[in-house]
Order: sequence, then structure tokens, then C-alpha cells
Amino acid sequence: MSEEREEYTRETYPSFGKKYNDEKAIISLTSWRARINTVSKTLYSLLQQCPGFHIVLVLSEEEFPKMMDELPENLKLFVNNKLIEVLWVYKNYKSFKKVLFTMNKYRDVPVISADDDCIYTCNYAQILYDTWEKNKTSIISVKTGCENGYAVGPYGCGTLYYPNYFSNEKLQKIINLSYISNLDDFVTAVYCKHNHIKIINKNLFKNIIFINQNDKRISSPANLNKTKYYRKKILELFKSIR
Repeated sequence: MSEEREEYTRETYPSFGKKYNDEKAIISLTSWRARINTVSKTLYSLLQQCPGFHIVLVLSEEEFPKMMDELPENLKLFVNNKLIEVLWVYKNYKSFKKVLFTMNKYRDVPVISADDDCIYTCNYAQILYDTWEKNKTSIISVKTGCENGYAVGPYGCGTLYYPNYFSNEKLQKIINLSYISNLDDFVTAVYCKHNHIKIINKNLFKNIIFINQNDKRISSPANLNKTKYYRKKILELFKSIR
């Protein structure tokens, strides 16, 4: 792999499908091999519930080397009919690629996160956007909270980030944290705390249905211990990002 493959600018991301048409905000999500066959359910719910928003699905060429040729047919239908944009990055930045590269490409537009294992039953994006219009320097989320004594911050299944939320320099440093863990929600919580950014909770979590209710990976003892270690590591490294 050549070094320049890692040096992205917003002009060089390969993308397919729908073009951005000056929509007021962008809904951004990512997916991976374990969920790529069901992400179309999430996309369908977003298109049904959140009209008027540009939807971007960020995928990794490292994980899907054949890119569009490797995607399931039901997902390619959304792309071929120009209902969504698929944005490709090379390295697999795991959950960190959910919004960071979309933020970098569309710096002057609010970016709203979504998760690939969710069905959305209301226009959460519009509710977050309407709240942001009255709170332009705040992060707006479907839920905030604590987990095992740690603030997990805004939830990745629905958070609005205002335009230019990260400077270019800070964006690259945040991306580098993906080498340590996939705790993107926790990173956002710490970033907001250090930079005195208010997080507004809209209590919309009850309107989101999870496709796989039996996923126990996060709550297993091994993963809880690993998460605790990574959180401490992130807090140490965050001193260079403030």
C-alpha cells in the first residue's frame, strides 16, 4: 500500500450514486461485512422518514477491495437509482468513518449520524436540524448518557454535528484515534467536554428500532474490560487534540 493512499482530500474521495444537491443537511453512516446485507433496511427507513436530506454511506476499500462490485444487489439499487451517495475511503477506520470523512467532504453543511443496524420510525433528522437552527454551536443528539461511570456523549445512531465542527488539523488527529479503538461516541463526548461544547438531548432513542436485538458483543466482560482500557488511552491522548 502506497503512502499517498492514506492522504485524502475532500476532492479525491471516490463516490458513486446520488450527487449532493444543496440539501440543508447530510445523513451519514457506515457499514461493514457483518451488516452490509441488511444496511438497505436502514437506508429504506431513512429515505421514508427523512425526506429532503442527502444520505451518504461511507465504506472502506480495504474491507471491500472490489468496491461497488462487491456490494449486495439490494444496496446497489439505492446507488444506481441515485437515492444515496456511496463514499469510499481506503483504510478501514471502523466506526470513525461514520461521519468524519463526510464532514471533511461537506465542511459547510451539518452532518447527522445514523447507524447501520437501526430502523428509523420518525424524522429524527428534521427534529435535530430544527433544534440546531436555534442552537448553532451545540451538538444535538437523540440521546446522551453514561455507561459504567463514563460519559458516552451523543449516540452515534443520531447526532447532528454543526458545519466545520472539527478544524482540518483536529479532524486528522481524531481520525488517528481510530487506530486505538472504535469508541467514536466516547471521543465526541471528551472532545465536547474539553472544548466546552453543549450537547442537547432530544430523547428520541425510543423511536429507533435495532435490527439485531441479540447482539451481545458490546456487553460481554471481555469487551467491557477492553473498552475501559481504550477509554483511559483516549483520555491520555486527548491532551494533544484540545
